[in-house]
Amino acid sequence: MNRGFVLQSLRRYEESLTSYDQAIALNPDWADAHNDRGTALQNLQRYEEALESCDQAAALKPECVDAHYHQGNALLNLRRCEEALTRYDRAISLDPDHVDAHFNRGSVLIVLHRHGEALASYERAATLRLDYADAFYNQGVALMYLERYAEALSRFDRAIYLQPHHAAAHANRGNMLRDLRRYEEALASYDKSIDLEAGNARAYFCKAQLELGLGNFQSGWPLYEWRWELEEVRSQRRSFSQAPWLGSELIQDKTILLHSEQGLGDTIQFCRYVQPLVERGAKILLEAPRSLVRLLLGLTCGASIVASGDDLPTFDLHCPLMSVSGLLRTVIETIPARMPYLTAEAKLVAYWRERLPPDGIRIGITWQGNPAGAIDRGRSAPLASFAPLARVPGVRLISLQKHHGLDQLDQLPVGMIVETLGSDFDAGPDVFVDSAAVMMNLDLVISTDTAIVHLAGALNRPVWVALRAVPHWTWMMDREDSPWYPSALLFRQTSDGDWTEVFERMAAKLVNLRRS
Repeated sequence: MNRGFVLQSLRRYEESLTSYDQAIALNPDWADAHNDRGTALQNLQRYEEALESCDQAAALKPECVDAHYHQGNALLNLRRCEEALTRYDRAISLDPDHVDAHFNRGSVLIVLHRHGEALASYERAATLRLDYADAFYNQGVALMYLERYAEALSRFDRAIYLQPHHAAAHANRGNMLRDLRRYEEALASYDKSIDLEAGNARAYFCKAQLELGLGNFQSGWPLYEWRWELEEVRSQRRSFSQAPWLGSELIQDKTILLHSEQGLGDTIQFCRYVQPLVERGAKILLEAPRSLVRLLLGLTCGASIVASGDDLPTFDLHCPLMSVSGLLRTVIETIPARMPYLTAEAKLVAYWRERLPPDGIRIGITWQGNPAGAIDRGRSAPLASFAPLARVPGVRLISLQKHHGLDQLDQLPVGMIVETLGSDFDAGPDVFVDSAAVMMNLDLVISTDTAIVHLAGALNRPVWVALRAVPHWTWMMDREDSPWYPSALLFRQTSDGDWTEVFERMAAKLVNLRRS
């Protein structure tokens, strides 16, 4: 048993297992041996086996705090979060001062999106261990999710005070300074994080987004390439036998494969870059999600469209779609803005013309992105927030919302009416084709920051965008218009989280437009 403990301390985990197995062979009911064996298996990332060993330890010795704690760790690594929570709670009931159980309990609650409870667990851990830098850091993370940015900043500052070389704390400190609109300080925090950890992709990427949002495209685009080192993007990286296009190669009469990445809205925004490459003499093969292929057939500049997963025709060079802007050294003045660059299907435009209400100011609305994505934090607004628009005489609100947030249609404030377009609206495998056709028959589109905004902008339809105080970099930091979409008008929160004022401002503008 002691030999196993020493070997585990030396991180020689496979060897430690041999010793623990020998101890258990000599005494099968030794709970501590089963528990320590589970710890070694966890360090080897053999979580199912680790759980079995910890289960055995807890069965043999129910009062063994660490057995329940290590059960929780194994279950957390297996993403069985509700079960992990019960094990941490059991460990804490046996030892209310078990600091690591409180800390890991907070980590489970973060995964479960129960951020307020997570904050309480991290606060308890920090109370029990006053120099616990990661407990303060994770408090900051929980507060960040709760959109309590000033408080989150104070926790990241505390973590850095305790552990000055905490690179992640410096990076998230930058994020909070950005959300508090202290942009120069945010850039300095990102730089400090990068100085501490040269390969810190998250800090590079966050800095890239801020630089782009501030209009510093020349410094932002190269940094934006760090996205490929992020865990959530790395899996989208493609490799081909053909050479990558790096921006300097001659492309006259060459076929370039542009492969889409990230979200549907990103593909709609950046497919505009087909045009400048075609003007340079290239032939473009655009690979996109199958659900977008039909919509992208409406590209006005011409491209061959292929669905992701299908066999690719012959091509000479390849490039990720969202890298073209940087390779072309795009600045604000040179964003391809020839509008529209997408068109709707004429037959569908005619079909929906007959389906839509014939009178009134017809405004299409969307309010909810995918809540499962971290990028949706702070971007979606409750449908009820649109109520001031519904009160403007003559306005008819028409839902363009699909999937998430539809339950809110049954919870409208008294007097608010939102019309829907039936179960066949964008019901097939091809996304947005009906939405595009409907937009061609609307007076205006109003939405939070969703793919619908990019679609309306690409079609050159009037679109008003409701934005959080510090939005995605596309919308930049202090503009009411968009260099990406000339038909867009931007309405930003003046106070974090306050959508009421945003939609009241929109309603007032609608009233003024009607009068004029």
